[in-house]
Amino acid sequence: MFEHIETAQALAAGIEGGKILGSVGSGGLAIGLTAVLIAGIREPKKGGKVRRKLTPTEASVVGVAAGTCYMAAGSIWTTGKDLSHAFASIFTGGDFGVTGMGGVSLFLGALLYFREMRPGFAAVTGIVTAGVWAQAGGIWGLPEALIMTTAGALGAS
Repeated sequence: MFEHIETAQALAAGIEGGKILGSVGSGGLAIGLTAVLIAGIREPKKGGKVRRKLTPTEASVVGVAAGTCYMAAGSIWTTGKDLSHAFASIFTGGDFGVTGMGGVSLFLGALLYFREMRPGFAAVTGIVTAGVWAQAGGIWGLPEALIMTTAGALGAS
């Protein structure tokens, strides 16, 4: 009855350390997701063809995943976190009343859900959103936890 589960467990045991992609690392995952974003949102040159173009929703989801991997990777990838912090400080600086990181997270979540953007803008908004959600904590930290758990299974350390 559970043959497919036993087969999957045997297959997973044969993979290096149980990781699907081997040893990728957070930086490698960040590079791969950046390549997906660049290739998926660029318009082709005249006569060029695109195999697959990201929709705005896909671009924002990949942007959130990439932003989370940027923060985990550190090093040169800290720009995404710095950009998120700068964006959030616009709202939390007192000009908009008493606004916490949860309020900024709510704003970005509503923007991603209700506004259809161009894929490039959606990707950048997703990257900024990842940093803000990570700083806000609470329920906003769930996407980061899910992404990092998945990344760990894929081979990011």
